[in-house]
Amino acid sequence: MADDRLAMVQGLLNNWTELDRDWLQLDRQLHEMNYRLVVEQEHQPVYSSLNQFQDALYQRTSDAASWPEDGTLTIQNEGTLMVGRRSGEYTIVAMPLPQMPEMFGRQRMRSEATMISLLVSGVTAIGIIVLLSLLFSRQQIKQIMRPINALTDAAKRVEEGDLSTPVDYKGQDEFSSVCAAFDHMQKHLLQEREKNAAYEQARTDLVAGISHDLRTPLTSVKGYIKGLRDGVANTPEKQSQYLDIAYRKSCDMDRLLQRLFYFSKLETGNLPLFLVPADLGNFVQRFADEAREELEHSGGQVVLQQVPVRRPVQLDEEQMYRVLTNLKENALGYAGVQPLVLTLTLWRQGEWECLRFADNGQGVPEEQLTHLFEQFWRGDQSRSSRGGEGSGLGLYIVKYIVEAHGGTIRAKNDHGLVFEIALPRREGGGAESDTVI
Repeated sequence: MADDRLAMVQGLLNNWTELDRDWLQLDRQLHEMNYRLVVEQEHQPVYSSLNQFQDALYQRTSDAASWPEDGTLTIQNEGTLMVGRRSGEYTIVAMPLPQMPEMFGRQRMRSEATMISLLVSGVTAIGIIVLLSLLFSRQQIKQIMRPINALTDAAKRVEEGDLSTPVDYKGQDEFSSVCAAFDHMQKHLLQEREKNAAYEQARTDLVAGISHDLRTPLTSVKGYIKGLRDGVANTPEKQSQYLDIAYRKSCDMDRLLQRLFYFSKLETGNLPLFLVPADLGNFVQRFADEAREELEHSGGQVVLQQVPVRRPVQLDEEQMYRVLTNLKENALGYAGVQPLVLTLTLWRQGEWECLRFADNGQGVPEEQLTHLFEQFWRGDQSRSSRGGEGSGLGLYIVKYIVEAHGGTIRAKNDHGLVFEIALPRREGGGAESDTVI
């Protein structure tokens, strides 16, 4: 069909004479065959219905073309036909409308259209990739910022003193372990704060307790001294009695102050231990002999049960004597029985030398056993009149010194309150060891 139109165009141009100058008529006839017309006279355009693309092709080709006067010349250039001839001083050329894609408002060559299509497709693909990357990055940043914002909010709450609200993040990713660690830290800080608050409250109670413990014997000392000064004790017997009572009360105050002095050393870590080789059996025997003399005045007694064998340990005898003295004073203050009987039992268990310190008193409630060695703890016991037993420091000092020797101590009820101390067995007698705790 294209060849038929070409033959018709060639025939139309061949039959066109120089005298026929109705170019519009010729153009109409060509237009019916889907062709366009350009006419030049001495290389100057006379008539043209070419579009921009056709005109550009014609300008690049016409200068090199030799159009014949007899017959027509058909030229194919860049996929477009040109059919032309010379008619006198006129050059008549017909060009079919090119079958080329139209892009951005004009027709373009297929190669150019392909390049433009590839370029547009590439730019579009890059744009889509960039857009998707931005959306993905935004989503990722949002995901990352969720736990960070949750941790930031939690840090602000901690700064404001709120340690009970957990981090508001439920994700299952790398940040979950960080948030869990933060929650653990909060719980630890909360426990420490509660512990410190309880500790400070205990200190406050201790100050109040000390004031009470010191006030009672001090008032007694002042009263008996005033009685001596005012002549109330007007006989040598009364004067001796008043002096004895005042002395005992002053000893009570000294005992309390000594205990506070020890507590101060424990708190600052400056309690010295001078460990030397010793026989635990001989050491306990000496203590039992001294305690027996003291208790016999009130009808009490001390019973020592042991097999006479060597019990080698490392002791600071002064500090361990304080341990046994505090246990004795605890029994005197809280056993609640007359006469008081203290039973000391020694035995060996593996690599440990063990001491059982038991009284025949009423014991303590089971739920209080785990608190006996806490500092400042007094349970529900009423304050002792022995001056200082209610400070809650005696058994705390006991536990501290025993553990500083590398030993252990525990309490239980067994027809009275029982303390069991275990010290590591140390064979051989080395040089004196000075240890500062």
